[in-house]
Amino acid sequence: MSSSGSANLLRTDCSNRRNAFVLGFATSCILFCLATATPAFADEFSRVSNYSVHLVRGTLVVDTRVGDLFIEGWDKDRVEIEAEKVVRAGSEKKSQSYFDRIRVRLTQDEEGKTIFLKALYPPRRPWRPFRGETKLSVNFRIKMPIESNLVLKCVNGDVRIRGVAGNEELNVNYGNVEITVPSVWSLRSLRAHTWLGYVQSDLKPLPESDAGLGRRVLFWSPQGRQEIQVRVRMGGVFVYGNYN
Repeated sequence: MSSSGSANLLRTDCSNRRNAFVLGFATSCILFCLATATPAFADEFSRVSNYSVHLVRGTLVVDTRVGDLFIEGWDKDRVEIEAEKVVRAGSEKKSQSYFDRIRVRLTQDEEGKTIFLKALYPPRRPWRPFRGETKLSVNFRIKMPIESNLVLKCVNGDVRIRGVAGNEELNVNYGNVEITVPSVWSLRSLRAHTWLGYVQSDLKPLPESDAGLGRRVLFWSPQGRQEIQVRVRMGGVFVYGNYN
């Protein structure tokens, strides 16, 4: 069998295993879902905002609570952000007040080396901390310089990262993290851990998959320069490599 055929079979198998995990993961999260559920009759409304800021070999720091993120490296010296606010409400009129309660803040340090992107939500109430949590979310699509570093914190959402060659430090409480490494030969270290969930990788000689409590993936190469660290409390970690 050709190398491309083997790679396709591996990814198909990985996809099937990931789908099986997602089903199990959904079951294990049922209590959390009940605590944050939105009434079935609510409609979904969205607003999109765009941001752009200059960055050269610096660091992008992302801090968000609820929503999915897709982050992609590119060969331009700036960060471009598409922020989609999503509100679930009984009517469009009711949704307007919710939009005003979510803010996206983008700042930069004095040296222009670090960009801070944060989704700001209303403060939680101690006696009902998850009430209305899923009514408000912000999805991000981000393009950043390929050689820049990424620091990310997300409470509840799926994260996909592709083509980022800088160092990555990712912390997700509930959700899946999928990383496509731009070059396996440039990868120095990978430390990925999920407290309850599934880990999967096609990096050799790592095992293809593992599930359960305290699952982790460790990889190290003396020739590489990129370092990736992933911590997930409840969810999956999926790491794919580019061997070209």
